[in-house]
Amino acid sequence: KGRSAIASAAYRSGEKLFDNQEGRHYFYARSVMPESFILTPKNAPEWASDREQLWNEVEKNDRKANSRYAKEFNVALPVELSESEQKELLTKYVQENFVDQGMVADVAIHRDHPDNPHAHVMLTNRPFNPDGTWGIKSKKQYILDKNGNKTYTKSGYARNRKIWLTDWDKKEKITEWRHNWAVSVNQVLEQKNIPDRISEKSYAEQGIDEVATQHEGINSQKEKRREFNQNVKQQRQVKAEAKNTNEKIHNERRMQTLQRHYSFDEKRLVAQLSNRLKTFVSLENVDEKQRMLFNWKNSALIKQAVGEDVAKQLVTITQQEKSLSEANQLLNKVVNRTVSKLYPDVDFEQITMAEKRELVKETDSEQKVFTGEELKDRLAMIRTNIINQQVLTFTKRPFASWLMLEKQEQRAKETISDILANKGYQLADIKRTKGTLLSDFDEKQQAVLKKNIKELSAINEIKQVVDTQYNNVLSKTFPDMSLDQVKMTEKERLYTAIVYYNPERKPLEKHDLEQLKNNPPVQFTSQEHAQGLAYLSGQVKPDEIKNSNLLRVLNNRGTQQLFIGEAGQDKKISTKQLEQAKQAVKQHNQKNDDFRKENMPDYRAVNYNENTPANYMNKLLSDTLMSLLYENGQDYELNRQKKAQKELEYELEKKKRQHQKHGRSSGSIHR
Repeated sequence: KGRSAIASAAYRSGEKLFDNQEGRHYFYARSVMPESFILTPKNAPEWASDREQLWNEVEKNDRKANSRYAKEFNVALPVELSESEQKELLTKYVQENFVDQGMVADVAIHRDHPDNPHAHVMLTNRPFNPDGTWGIKSKKQYILDKNGNKTYTKSGYARNRKIWLTDWDKKEKITEWRHNWAVSVNQVLEQKNIPDRISEKSYAEQGIDEVATQHEGINSQKEKRREFNQNVKQQRQVKAEAKNTNEKIHNERRMQTLQRHYSFDEKRLVAQLSNRLKTFVSLENVDEKQRMLFNWKNSALIKQAVGEDVAKQLVTITQQEKSLSEANQLLNKVVNRTVSKLYPDVDFEQITMAEKRELVKETDSEQKVFTGEELKDRLAMIRTNIINQQVLTFTKRPFASWLMLEKQEQRAKETISDILANKGYQLADIKRTKGTLLSDFDEKQQAVLKKNIKELSAINEIKQVVDTQYNNVLSKTFPDMSLDQVKMTEKERLYTAIVYYNPERKPLEKHDLEQLKNNPPVQFTSQEHAQGLAYLSGQVKPDEIKNSNLLRVLNNRGTQQLFIGEAGQDKKISTKQLEQAKQAVKQHNQKNDDFRKENMPDYRAVNYNENTPANYMNKLLSDTLMSLLYENGQDYELNRQKKAQKELEYELEKKKRQHQKHGRSSGSIHR
């Protein structure tokens, strides 16, 4: 928009800054001087910490008419925290989300009014090279054919795409940053036992039919906003009074809609099952009941592992599971019948039962049969949502999930390969022929092939998410790490070590890791050792543990063993305390694994062996792995930039020759 980065920085910081390009000073007087500071990333030169020089260098480097000098975001700071706590919260968030990624952050905290503390953060757009010079934001990548040769347009230009070297400008990052701020604030509020929580999501995104109140602030609009907020509160009260009536009408309508799909005998069975399950049998209610029973049974088995009598609960759960299984069989039968009537033109052999059930839910909810492109879009959206739900489940226990995915992938590949082998094909031939070879098989074989190909695609998508979860953590701690050469088992071991020894995920130099290897520090006090062992033995509840990092360590199987190993070296801890915790952990994990194997056919238990921190780190940090963690990142970066520069020069020279050629051609035509 043509705005000056110098002027913006001067306004936010309250400092007098000189703009070299315009040859003038910018200064904006403030009654309360902002608290401002600059955070710089790795490789940043010393001058990046000087506000005036920093933004002058930015403007000097980016001279295009449409150049963007900076990104800015503003956050309201929680008034429940002290000024020092507000600054600590903000600094930690900015460091982890922006500075550790390579941006310079110019931070200004404004406290003009005690009821409205907030911060302005300006961020640079370019990364720094290892030598402290500005890096490039993007590069050109040629689109090659299957033989690795360049492809060309009809006009003779080489096809290419723009490759961003950072992901800072992706729209998804805004969602991520907003979410991370909400998480950061809520963690601090929870630690302070403050009940309030914030969310980055709007009411609409949360599925809440409400009008948001406005931030009243301290300006001339305060009274109008206060009046608006009072009206909103009155409106909410009226809506709350009508809520019960609306829900009854909605449930009655849904019940009638679903019942149209049942036969007389099925309606009678629905009534019986609803009575047994204590909830009306519908797709939504059965899904919720399934989730509730899963959690209830898991909780009961954990209690049983520490000696509680839960026999009656388990009998009730077993009876409920049996009724739930009958309800699901009935619903699947009705769903198949319903979709075949409502959507006769759709090939439902290629759609999973979960997708069919979701389609029926949405058809019932909106009282509408979807057609044409709307139906295709709806099915695509349903599939995406199901994958997202699977992703949430998988990323809670990434390594166990990875093993499950590999088993599922192996089974799908074997099924496909067995069918292809009958015609002399291999799995790779599907991609090579772009799927045209499927026409060589009969309908039944095609259906099996398509189903398993689709399953492979979904598995790969989720595997990428799990791998990204590891890489995000590992790359912050080891910026020069060659991630593609590290096996998943090594990633899991490194991930465990980071969670235990580097929860802040600070970048570690090679000498830091050597120190960790030779002399792992004691992470917890004797009191925390005793409390942690009591928690693992089932004698202490989670809310009794105030150290959130300790609780996180105790709830992760890998770090559990490191904690037990560390506690075992504490002379103030008795052998009895240690053995009680070990036995309880073993029983709990066994019960948990048995339960998951029963409910997840592809589940594979991950056994973390008892170990001391010193032995664990020595075994983990082999010379081979150390070389992968600390490759010469500087040489790689310089070579990459040189290559990019050569490609750029080549393209400029090529365009110049083409321009001269076209000029000669057009001249001959006019003659």
